[in-house]
Amino acid sequence: MPKGITKNNFGIKSIARNPLIADLLGKAHYVEQVGTGINRMNDTMKEAGLEEPKYILEDFFTIDFFRPSYYDENYGMYDLSDEENLQNVGLNVGLNVGLNVGLNSTQMKIIKLIQEKKDITQNEIANELKITSRTIERNINDLKDKKIIERIGSKKVGYWRVIKE
Repeated sequence: MPKGITKNNFGIKSIARNPLIADLLGKAHYVEQVGTGINRMNDTMKEAGLEEPKYILEDFFTIDFFRPSYYDENYGMYDLSDEENLQNVGLNVGLNVGLNVGLNSTQMKIIKLIQEKKDITQNEIANELKITSRTIERNINDLKDKKIIERIGSKKVGYWRVIKE
């Protein structure tokens, strides 16, 4: 935290950590309004009917935002805290709550198909999802890079395994 900012005046008082950089960013119009961010975040969350962010003040500060649900265009809206509901829409609870927020809808569908049929081929996935095999290949490579899935065995007789569940 910059010198002069305490828990009591956090969000009320504004002190630049590096005044030279702050001045430069202001002149370059990269800064909208100095010292208004905390209040604007609180107000925006209230307007959206959401809980105010939680501020963790140490050497730096961290902000936790809370949202009651997650929307996916293929599964609709569901409550992240309701594990039974997540299982009912066919999503693995651990994977969804932990990782799916960072995965796109195609990747979530691929994981679901692999969970249903571990020896599914990329062409079968492409046909099932009605998208190109190149798109499936890119998404599978991304899932492998993230160590979410892996291929066991060869292309012909191998199978997929979901690593993180």
